[in-house]
Amino acid sequence: MTRAIRHITMLTLKDLRIEARGRQTIGLVVVLAVLIVVVLALGLGSGGGSGGLTATAILWVAYLFGGVLIFEKTMAVERHDDALAGLLLAPIDRGSIYAAKLLANLVLMFALALVVTPVGIMFFQFDLSVAPGGFALVMAVSMIGYAAVGTLFAALTSSTRLAGGLLAMLVFPITLPVVLISTRVLANLFEHGTSLAGSGLALLIAFDLMFLAASWLVFDVVLEA
Repeated sequence: MTRAIRHITMLTLKDLRIEARGRQTIGLVVVLAVLIVVVLALGLGSGGGSGGLTATAILWVAYLFGGVLIFEKTMAVERHDDALAGLLLAPIDRGSIYAAKLLANLVLMFALALVVTPVGIMFFQFDLSVAPGGFALVMAVSMIGYAAVGTLFAALTSSTRLAGGLLAMLVFPITLPVVLISTRVLANLFEHGTSLAGSGLALLIAFDLMFLAASWLVFDVVLEA
């Protein structure tokens, strides 16, 4: 167990160091996500203070497209110069490789959210002060499920020429329940003051566990594809 944790930590830090040196992935993703929020704000109108449903739905659009780019870029690093082949030859469990990629993707997604969320709050006049902890909790739980599926399918599609478009086509339909549930939970929280206890949060956690378990089990097969 200690050895697996060491491998996961080492691989996660490796991916984050590569991103810190180049800053290509997070820079591109942040610009894209901010543009999505701005364009939708100008198109839909941002005056009058948007409710939780509208604001969180718009933020999810930015998170979804930004996440696809993150998953694609982090896996492309391993495909470059056959780095993945060398990694597979190393005495490292394939589950550890998946966990490391997932953690690196989550760190980048959380960084994206830290930048994009204030932009959405500003343009849509979304009063996050009502329940900032609830918003952070629901979004974090939702992103874990989204990243679990995205990391798996990024490994599957990274060797194809249509990686980005194909990845979005595979990931979006599967993770749609997570997006819909989290959007509805946050809408109830901010518009009706509904407590998170007894809401859809338990269902989100169930989806996370299901996605994580399934992705962990089939990741080895996907790498060999």
